[in-house]
Amino acid sequence: MVLQRAVDQKDSAMIVISGRRRVGKSRLVDEFLSKNKGLKVIIVPKEEKQAAADLAETLSDEFKPTFNTVKEALEYFFAKSDQRVLYIDEFPNFLEINKSIPYELQRLWEIYNNKTNKVLILSGSYVSMMDKIFTRQKAPLFNRATFKILLDPLSLEVVWEIQDYLGVEEPVQKITNYCVFGGIPYYYVVLGKYQDSPVLPIKTLFFEVGQLREEGQDVLRQEFGAAYRKYFSILEAIGYGLVAAGEIANKMGIHQTTLSKYMIYLQNDFKLIERVVPFDQNKYRSKKGIYRIKDNLLAFWFSNVYGKTRPPSKVEFDLFISKRFELLSMDFFTNWLDKKGEQIVKTGRWWGSVEIEKRKFEQREIDLIVETDKAIYIGECKWTNEKCGESELNVLKQSAKALTTKIKKPVKWVLFSKNGFTIKENEDLLLFDAKKIVESTR
Repeated sequence: MVLQRAVDQKDSAMIVISGRRRVGKSRLVDEFLSKNKGLKVIIVPKEEKQAAADLAETLSDEFKPTFNTVKEALEYFFAKSDQRVLYIDEFPNFLEINKSIPYELQRLWEIYNNKTNKVLILSGSYVSMMDKIFTRQKAPLFNRATFKILLDPLSLEVVWEIQDYLGVEEPVQKITNYCVFGGIPYYYVVLGKYQDSPVLPIKTLFFEVGQLREEGQDVLRQEFGAAYRKYFSILEAIGYGLVAAGEIANKMGIHQTTLSKYMIYLQNDFKLIERVVPFDQNKYRSKKGIYRIKDNLLAFWFSNVYGKTRPPSKVEFDLFISKRFELLSMDFFTNWLDKKGEQIVKTGRWWGSVEIEKRKFEQREIDLIVETDKAIYIGECKWTNEKCGESELNVLKQSAKALTTKIKKPVKWVLFSKNGFTIKENEDLLLFDAKKIVESTR
């Protein structure tokens, strides 16, 4: 473990931990501090003298220091405190207190880095702010971090294990839970309070007095602060079903050029949305790009909770799960191929016009396309109670005509189904139902 390595070495260390809110940054360090001596302070936006007072309280022992600035407090830690480990949670909030604080910490680190064995742990959810502070070439603390930890959402394998622990046994229910909560640990802690429920308690969690009723708004407020309204409006538009940049800009009443900077932040810095283009097009040049919310919980909240007076109907809920099942299938399948030793070259989906009969065209979609060093896999995902079979396979092959005529590698077909199949696997056809997806991930 990186944190333990940092403490076990004799030298000083600065550890930077970043990731999406609720992903478990504070829990990770809290668990570490429960076994190792150290101090913790949570930074909230306030006047600098008040923040300095919070640090003074944290650093107090037999002697109770007083500080007027954060710089004084940090210098006291490096020069006079007997404590070796200091954990500063929500570090980017220092920018709202005083934008010079990261620069002051830079100067202090350069002075005391080689004179002490202090361990400074800094964490924050604002991914773009953490980037501006630590990783960009002109950032104040560029190249100062000894260790960097980016906490990603939990893998499918870990999510299945957590649900085992919670008593969720049915593969279909495990996948359903993942399609709503994704790999964010906090949501499974909340779900654990309702582990006796045989189905996901949507009404209780999101519509009555549940903990997640205002979750989308809460997450964005905490991530973006005063600027959250613009980002909220974008996600609201995508959740409403507007997926093209022009549609989103019109809904918000702003120019598309103004919209683009916010979309770039959401996509590249915060990783809350993603832009998708048809598989056979250049992602930078294609004009057919559409946007979708990448985070499962936010996707569910904006499409099925925000502005609603009742929980989604079974039809509405199944439609949402079917869309997220496509993303889960892609995540599962690329990892499955990787374990088989195939190198992933490109992934995506496709949509466009297909000639199904002479001079008769239809708009079709292909849910999953994965190119590896050995083959092209073309897949369909079905989240229905009916078994999947020859009919679905034939439609998939028909939809793929425009692609397969251009492909030089061997083509293999893949079907993903909620409730099994009426056909058998063969050399060119792979089949994955809910049970096999869960079992093959372990």
